[in-house]
Amino acid sequence: MSLEERVQKTELYMRQSLLYLNNALEEINKQNYEKAGEFLWGSVAEALKALQMARKGLRVKRHREFWDIARELSREYADESIYVIFREANSLHSNFYEASLKEEDVKISFERVRILVGKLFDITRSELTKLLREPYSS
Repeated sequence: MSLEERVQKTELYMRQSLLYLNNALEEINKQNYEKAGEFLWGSVAEALKALQMARKGLRVKRHREFWDIARELSREYADESIYVIFREANSLHSNFYEASLKEEDVKISFERVRILVGKLFDITRSELTKLLREPYSS
């Protein structure tokens, strides 16, 4: 995959993550909490895909990989909240089928996911900067 393709895919994943985050807020406002939770999970998943593409040029192919990426980032940045909020987002994914979370739970999760996605985007942007400088650093 070319550098240009890698950057384009990373940006595409980031745009999709933001779209899902906005969709989640719309669904919260409509009181569709199960759908909102699914969009919140999608936002985190797309943000992790963007980071993996920027960092390693790899696509996430299996759900299990998200867990590994989140755990690795949490350790690397000594930030337990990355993994904790990732797990919370994953539980929102399950809530789509179980419909067990209440309005307050989803609203709290929205704020946490928004913060996590922001962190992931910051790391992704840093990785993109390194990637774009790499051809010129040697």
